[in-house]
Amino acid sequence: MDILYSIYEILWFALIVVTGIALIEGCCYYHFRFHDRPWFIPAALAVLPASGAAGCLALGLVAEPVKPFLWLLGSEALIALFFKYVVKGRNTLPYLLLAPAFIGLALLLVYPFVFEIYLSFHDLKLTTIMAWKNTGSLPFVGLRQYADVFTTSPLSEVTFWALLGRTLWWTFINVFFHVAGGFALALLLNNNIRFKGFYRTLLIIPWAMPQVVAVLAMRGEFHSQYGFINIMLVKLAAAWPFLAHLGLGPAQWLSNYPLTTCTLINVWLGIPFMMVVILGGLQSISSSYYDAADIDGASYFQKLRFITLPLIRPVLMPAVTLGTVWTFNNINVIYLVTGQSGGTERADILVSALYKAAFTYNRYSYSAAFAIVIFAMLFFISVFYLKSFDAAKEDR
Repeated sequence: MDILYSIYEILWFALIVVTGIALIEGCCYYHFRFHDRPWFIPAALAVLPASGAAGCLALGLVAEPVKPFLWLLGSEALIALFFKYVVKGRNTLPYLLLAPAFIGLALLLVYPFVFEIYLSFHDLKLTTIMAWKNTGSLPFVGLRQYADVFTTSPLSEVTFWALLGRTLWWTFINVFFHVAGGFALALLLNNNIRFKGFYRTLLIIPWAMPQVVAVLAMRGEFHSQYGFINIMLVKLAAAWPFLAHLGLGPAQWLSNYPLTTCTLINVWLGIPFMMVVILGGLQSISSSYYDAADIDGASYFQKLRFITLPLIRPVLMPAVTLGTVWTFNNINVIYLVTGQSGGTERADILVSALYKAAFTYNRYSYSAAFAIVIFAMLFFISVFYLKSFDAAKEDR
């Protein structure tokens, strides 16, 4: 029975999706077919919002019939004006193909983002959530949540500014070693060596496998008694006693050095991606540059400095930008290694503190403002990288 019920749910969901796509395509076809008729806008405003609101009520998506009608009425007015005065019946097929995906993305991305901005200017927490559920309204607090982001701690022990400094350091260290390690491995694999494809496959495995599996597997290697890291440290200290006198030996990695452990694991995970990107860039460089440099008697490091690095920059800069954003927002490694449902705060960065503020301390509006602040930081970092990249291209 459970299997049959699961199949029923899947078929019901598929029917809803197909029906929704059919309605979207029919609505778009109406706008293309009758955009030049004098009754086009009045008919659209009279029929489509009412039918859409009825569909929302039938699916149980809203509790009050007025809200969906007003929302759909305003949306339909904008859509009708857009089709009548801008589209004018042109490019029918591209719009019909893009409409379902565009509306799906709007529901999955645009609406949550707009709702998050709304929450950041209001006060949603455990003491107001029931009132919001019953009345649909929240107390408006203006910029107070944004002020609290910078003046109050999202956690019990670490302040926002300490988290910001730790996050910047975490991002810099990880991206530096991602690029350095990936560049070194790409240079090695770009040579004519035997079994190059086999080596490349082995090196890409940490990045290709599911991150949960990779992180948990590496977490086990830092176990205090049975982990590979401590076993090797014990063997090295036994083989060379002077290393033991220098302090080399097993450590409680997960409890005493949680951020260092997360950093080592994340570096291991991120190097293969940079290696693949940089290797693709190296293979796109024509060998004629290196042949001309060999004729001029250039050394290996001169070729690296004056040929490889300038020509690899158009590939490297977008990869560094993407890697910076990923690392800045990388909660997966920290969550899986340290158990961030409420564990140690010594490894927390901004996004893991945001997760705790929302789902451990239930500070929803504060967390929404916190998320907008992090988004703004990443936006300006990305713009800075892209501006630097454009300036480097103009200098060339």
